[in-house]
Amino acid sequence: MTKYQKAIVIGRYQIYHKGHEQLTRRALEIADKVLVIVGSSFQSRNIRNPFKWTERAAMIAATLPEGEQARLTFLPVRDYYDDTLWNADVRRQVGACVADGERVALVGFNKDESTYYLDNFPDWSMEAIKSELDIDATALRQQLFAAENAETALANIASRISVPVRDFLNDWAKNPEYAVLKAEYAKIAEENQVYASIPWDIIATTVDAVVTVNDHVLLGKRKYYPGKGLWAIPGGFLEKRESLLQGAIRELKEETSLNVPDASLRDCLQQVKVFSHPRRSCRGRVITHAHHFALTIPWLDGSWPEIKAADDLESVAWIPITQLPALEETLFEDHFAILCNLLSFQAK
Repeated sequence: MTKYQKAIVIGRYQIYHKGHEQLTRRALEIADKVLVIVGSSFQSRNIRNPFKWTERAAMIAATLPEGEQARLTFLPVRDYYDDTLWNADVRRQVGACVADGERVALVGFNKDESTYYLDNFPDWSMEAIKSELDIDATALRQQLFAAENAETALANIASRISVPVRDFLNDWAKNPEYAVLKAEYAKIAEENQVYASIPWDIIATTVDAVVTVNDHVLLGKRKYYPGKGLWAIPGGFLEKRESLLQGAIRELKEETSLNVPDASLRDCLQQVKVFSHPRRSCRGRVITHAHHFALTIPWLDGSWPEIKAADDLESVAWIPITQLPALEETLFEDHFAILCNLLSFQAK
């Protein structure tokens, strides 16, 4: 006899391993239905988030008999890089699935600081279980991308994942995305070696330039890894002897050739916000300062400011702000969250 009507498990499941399976099995034991919160949904693919939420749902379902699959409901939650917003989205989606009076349990490991979010829902009964396995999904992903090929990688991690997950990954690795992410992993590893001898406070600060005009925002497509082919806010690392504002304008001009005088940009600066979530970047601990320049264009007689891709961008464009929600999965790292924050539009 079950103790709860609904049990909740929360994870990113990148990759779904036997430790995750412990939580799912426990949730199925104690509840009629299991709500699986799939974190980091709607992201562009990168080495930290290689799988779409639907692919992770397929991995999870593949490990269960058909009858138990039917007892799962998958709830995709995006990364907001803001606990208040993230908690609210989880509560909203769970609330839509739970009827008045139903008993709800949250099943989790409480293993270290990475599971702090379990404490954010005190009104759900906590079913903490002791982990029987010491498995790190980050290490599994590193094996997947660092190995010479998928066959070698899957052999190395075989003891930590179920056979259905291994079969899924074997099929997935035949897609072009796998080769792209392997190249991205290699590029980031190379950069980490280059920067290893440089003081961390020099390379940890970046500046971004969010430029808007006529309800459009200036974005560029990245030319190189990481994030090759993804839309991004113009920006880059701060140089040693420049202010944040100087750095933001310099990066903007270097990457987009924006034909607007520096003095005019300074006059149009609306706000500067710091984005410092420790997991916002695959490159390590990177803190960015996003500058919002809202252009007024009397000097252009109503025409658009001239732009041309340069430096690290392969193309640039003025994108209607109303189109940004549809581009979420094509934006680099946390740039969608930055745009949502500064431009005050709603994600889908």
